[in-house]
Amino acid sequence: MARMREERTPPSTPRFDALVAEAGRIAVGLGHRHTGAEHLLMALLRDPDAVPTQVLAELVDPVEIDKRLLTLVTSPTYHENRHTDRPHS
Repeated sequence: MARMREERTPPSTPRFDALVAEAGRIAVGLGHRHTGAEHLLMALLRDPDAVPTQVLAELVDPVEIDKRLLTLVTSPTYHENRHTDRPHS
Protein backbone atom coordinates (compact mmCIF):
# COMPACT_ATOMS: atom_id res chain seq x y z
CA MET A 1 0.00 0.00 0.00
CA ALA A 2 1.42 3.41 -0.96
CA ARG A 3 2.07 5.87 1.84
CA MET A 4 0.25 9.14 1.58
CA ARG A 5 2.41 12.22 1.76
CA GLU A 6 1.70 14.52 4.63
CA GLU A 7 0.40 17.82 3.25
CA ARG A 8 2.04 20.79 4.91
CA THR A 9 1.79 24.47 4.29
CA PRO A 10 5.04 25.76 2.81
CA PRO A 11 6.87 28.41 4.82
CA SER A 12 6.13 32.02 4.03
CA THR A 13 8.69 34.33 2.46
CA PRO A 14 9.96 37.52 4.11
CA ARG A 15 8.12 39.51 1.42
CA PHE A 16 4.84 37.78 2.28
CA ASP A 17 5.40 38.37 5.99
CA ALA A 18 6.05 42.06 5.26
CA LEU A 19 2.83 42.22 3.23
CA VAL A 20 0.82 40.72 6.08
CA ALA A 21 2.44 43.15 8.54
CA GLU A 22 1.57 46.07 6.25
CA ALA A 23 -2.02 44.83 6.05
CA GLY A 24 -2.11 44.92 9.85
CA ARG A 25 -0.76 48.47 9.88
CA ILE A 26 -3.41 49.51 7.37
CA ALA A 27 -6.13 47.96 9.52
CA VAL A 28 -4.84 49.71 12.65
CA GLY A 29 -4.56 52.99 10.76
CA LEU A 30 -8.21 52.68 9.79
CA GLY A 31 -9.20 51.96 13.38
CA HIS A 32 -10.24 48.38 12.62
CA ARG A 33 -9.95 45.68 15.25
CA HIS A 34 -9.22 42.95 12.70
CA THR A 35 -7.04 42.39 9.66
CA GLY A 36 -8.96 40.96 6.73
CA ALA A 37 -8.58 40.16 3.07
CA GLU A 38 -9.50 43.74 2.22
CA HIS A 39 -6.48 45.02 4.18
CA LEU A 40 -4.25 42.42 2.56
CA LEU A 41 -5.43 43.50 -0.90
CA MET A 42 -4.82 47.15 -0.03
CA ALA A 43 -1.28 46.31 1.10
CA LEU A 44 -0.67 44.35 -2.09
CA LEU A 45 -2.01 47.13 -4.31
CA ARG A 46 0.31 49.60 -2.61
CA ASP A 47 3.39 47.51 -3.44
CA PRO A 48 4.27 48.32 -7.06
CA ASP A 49 7.04 45.70 -7.06
CA ALA A 50 4.67 42.83 -6.24
CA VAL A 51 4.05 40.56 -9.22
CA PRO A 52 0.24 40.47 -8.68
CA THR A 53 0.17 44.28 -8.65
CA GLN A 54 2.16 44.39 -11.88
CA VAL A 55 -0.28 41.98 -13.52
CA LEU A 56 -3.26 43.98 -12.27
CA ALA A 57 -1.67 47.18 -13.57
CA GLU A 58 -1.80 45.72 -17.08
CA LEU A 59 -5.56 45.23 -16.75
CA VAL A 60 -6.83 47.92 -14.38
CA ASP A 61 -5.59 50.87 -12.34
CA PRO A 62 -4.41 49.55 -8.93
CA VAL A 63 -4.65 53.06 -7.46
CA GLU A 64 -8.35 53.24 -8.38
CA ILE A 65 -8.99 49.82 -6.83
CA ASP A 66 -7.21 50.93 -3.66
CA LYS A 67 -9.31 54.12 -3.54
CA ARG A 68 -12.52 52.10 -3.96
CA LEU A 69 -11.48 49.70 -1.21
CA LEU A 70 -10.71 52.63 1.08
CA THR A 71 -14.15 54.08 0.37
CA LEU A 72 -15.80 50.75 1.20
CA VAL A 73 -13.87 50.03 4.39
CA THR A 74 -14.51 53.52 5.75
CA SER A 75 -18.23 53.51 4.93
CA PRO A 76 -20.79 53.32 7.77
CA THR A 77 -22.14 50.01 6.45
CA TYR A 78 -18.73 48.30 6.42
CA HIS A 79 -18.96 47.02 10.00
CA GLU A 80 -22.65 46.16 9.64
CA ASN A 81 -21.88 43.82 6.73
CA ARG A 82 -19.12 41.90 8.50
CA HIS A 83 -21.43 39.40 10.26
CA THR A 84 -20.00 36.44 8.34
CA ASP A 85 -16.37 37.49 8.61
CA ARG A 86 -15.62 37.86 12.30
CA PRO A 87 -12.08 37.83 13.70
CA HIS A 88 -10.81 34.51 15.04
CA SER A 89 -10.67 34.29 18.83
